[in-house]
Amino acid sequence: MFFGTYTHTIDAKGRTALPAKLREALAAASEPRLVLMRNSLSRSILALPQSAWSKVTENVMASSPFDAVAQRNVLKFVATAHPVDLDQSGRVLVPPELRGWAGLQKDVVWAGMGPHIILFDQATFEAEMERDVPPEERWDFFKGRT
Repeated sequence: MFFGTYTHTIDAKGRTALPAKLREALAAASEPRLVLMRNSLSRSILALPQSAWSKVTENVMASSPFDAVAQRNVLKFVATAHPVDLDQSGRVLVPPELRGWAGLQKDVVWAGMGPHIILFDQATFEAEMERDVPPEERWDFFKGRT
């Protein structure tokens, strides 16, 4: 499980360090790599451990090539996926097309979201955090979803 928010930088080549706490969680789960893809909910990058990516691919494989809605989603999001390995310094190389999609500039924020991680440009992250969650969409974390 991935938790916490961490501010880092991304260099001109697109390399950014995966925070130590997130690297430790990845290692503890025996996950060898991450898969980066467009996040369908915001201009950010979804970082999935390989096991979560495997579940996504199972769903994609089960979808009909004649289901227009499914295929639009596969094209817009799943087709953008890139498996990435961490280098010796714990950095990942974010592909240029994903950097462009998320608007990643110099300062980025890694946000642990439980089973996955989201990589934001810092300004986008701050804007997301400023937005209120409407009362009808608030979730009681002790009850779970109903």
